[in-house]
Amino acid sequence: MSLDNEIGITHPRKISLAEWSRLFRQIDDGIIKKFTYYHNPEWGIYLSPPATFMVYGARELKRLKLDNSLAALRLWGFVFNESERLFRARQVGKKVIATMGDLGIVPTIVMAFPNCIPFYPECIWWTPFFRESKDLLDTATRLGVPEASCFVRAALAAFYKKAYFPNPDLLIGSTGASCDDYSGVMQLVEDLGHEVLWVEIPMRKGARAEEYLLAEYERILGRMKQLTGVASDRGLIESIQKANRLRGTVKKLKQLCYNAPIAPLPALELMTIEFGNMYGYGDFDEWTRIVEAVYETVEQRVALKRGVLNADAVPIAWVSPSPDPYVLNLVEDLGGRVVATEYVINQALVEIDESIEPVRALARAFLQASLIGSTEERVGRIRKQIEAGTVRGVLITNSMGASHCAMETRLIEKMLGKVPVLSIDIPEPFGISEQVRTRLEAFVEMINR
Repeated sequence: MSLDNEIGITHPRKISLAEWSRLFRQIDDGIIKKFTYYHNPEWGIYLSPPATFMVYGARELKRLKLDNSLAALRLWGFVFNESERLFRARQVGKKVIATMGDLGIVPTIVMAFPNCIPFYPECIWWTPFFRESKDLLDTATRLGVPEASCFVRAALAAFYKKAYFPNPDLLIGSTGASCDDYSGVMQLVEDLGHEVLWVEIPMRKGARAEEYLLAEYERILGRMKQLTGVASDRGLIESIQKANRLRGTVKKLKQLCYNAPIAPLPALELMTIEFGNMYGYGDFDEWTRIVEAVYETVEQRVALKRGVLNADAVPIAWVSPSPDPYVLNLVEDLGGRVVATEYVINQALVEIDESIEPVRALARAFLQASLIGSTEERVGRIRKQIEAGTVRGVLITNSMGASHCAMETRLIEKMLGKVPVLSIDIPEPFGISEQVRTRLEAFVEMINR
């Protein structure tokens, strides 16, 4: 942790914005200028104190605690820089492609073409919480999405406002075995005047599903060739190799974190890293380097037997992601430790087979998706960890109105009944009440008995 030591970081901790601001003043300008997006040292610098992003609107940061490593600072600077990065991509002549609904495979196809940047509009669902604002959600309601819908409805408002990302050169919308609420949002985006290339995701696995996906991905390749004027899809092999490099690092990082006696990285950073597998937050190469830096930091922490939580933190599994980042902080503050996850993005985590034809490899990888097949299969990995004794409780965070939460939550509770299971609905911004906090606190205490 040489760079951490240079700026006075000797022990891993979760720290506030004020503490990060003090530490940031000790970072040499040479280090700040070293890290850039799109390899551009003039306008691609993204290393900033987190308080900067609070001033720009991410007000929830004032109550979050963040990891105090330089690698984590790179992570947050890069993630909060994404909107600027997408507009800059358009400005310098890159094509910006919205990949909607599939959560993990289509960006690998997009990245196979030069100067094409994929992004996921649905990741805007965190924005109302980071901004502590209901504006996007209220706008979506006025545009026709009922309040009793998943928070991904914020994406519709983002398209309408045209302030969060540039107008995409192409929208690829996945429907079928995807979020029902988001499928409705995508149709309303189309009604705003955006042309959508619709791609169907099969509901079940098997040889026929693989062949069907193969044909759908060939359609995407054809459209990308038409858009870019690049006739060959030879870049797909390199794109798959890049995806596997990142996925392999994330897999090792998760195993290292989950198996360490003391948690070496907070759950919030780990969730952010896990979702980065989908598309690299708009610069896949730089994101991969950031994750590798985080891995090196964690590796050193584990070797020194140092961590960010107490050694007696209760190991739990987390099912379905929380749209409110604060909840991950809160669970750790109450004594929990996340050692397993099922964030409905398994298709973004599995290794893509490099020994077979590339498009088939992508189709086969997607058939590992969390929302394809049975609920029992979805939570099977967590059940194995329960049986092994490494997970002592399961927390399910539901998004109010999200169709898959309503259909699967009670099934998951029943299937994981060998340990305490708590399911909570994440309320809109400002909604984390004493009741929610008390339920989480009681859940951790019950496991500790």
